[in-house]
Amino acid sequence: MEVTRVDFIALPVEDLARADAFYGETLGLARNPHNSGDRWVEYETGNLTLALSMYGGGVALGVPSVEEARAELEQQGQEFAMDTFDSGVCNGAPFADPDGNRLQFHRRYGPLEGFEIPVQEVQRTDFIGVNVQDRGRASDFYGGLGLKRNPLASDEWPEFEAENVGLVLSTPEQKGGGDFRPEFGVALRVADVGESMERLAGAGVEFEFPEPYDSGVCHLAFFKDPDGNVLMLHHRYAPYRDGTMP
Repeated sequence: MEVTRVDFIALPVEDLARADAFYGETLGLARNPHNSGDRWVEYETGNLTLALSMYGGGVALGVPSVEEARAELEQQGQEFAMDTFDSGVCNGAPFADPDGNRLQFHRRYGPLEGFEIPVQEVQRTDFIGVNVQDRGRASDFYGGLGLKRNPLASDEWPEFEAENVGLVLSTPEQKGGGDFRPEFGVALRVADVGESMERLAGAGVEFEFPEPYDSGVCHLAFFKDPDGNVLMLHHRYAPYRDGTMP
């Protein structure tokens, strides 16, 4: 199986106009003028598309052939939520990981219209956080999809990489406890977490902690969009153990 990239992450929203204003005006992300509609709006972070979706959420894993990837997983006992769909520009096959996080194999065959992304406060998506109950089981699953484990990442926070972004697996206990639920969190890279917090707080965004959280290797700020999707401001200041920076 060959998962080449994360094509997009769909963030489920109930009020598209409200979500559109939050991601465009409050966060200041660049909206794709070509791939938006009445129930779907796309924003670009440089390396990953954030799709505001009234169809539901999930991470779209780009593969050369949806049918071949699906057949391989079905042979291993994986169940899919529906028949492979054809949207007119892409094929997709939705399924879930062992913890219920929604995924899909995806391949776009229709042409893409590019647009120039202006300089914005959010520089890129650093990672997608995946909430799991058992990191070992989840690691076997995501590694089995063909995603490569980052050998420089902490064993306590295993990271599986596509060519454009990584998935970081963690349990509720690592994040302060609470009941488990399947969810993704999007870590948005900024130059200065404190300064970005100050601006967003002035626009009405509420953060989990009043000051940047220091993990020992990075600064973080946790918040949610109006529909409850988990977001993070993120800035890593410490290099990996080999001296490189992600």
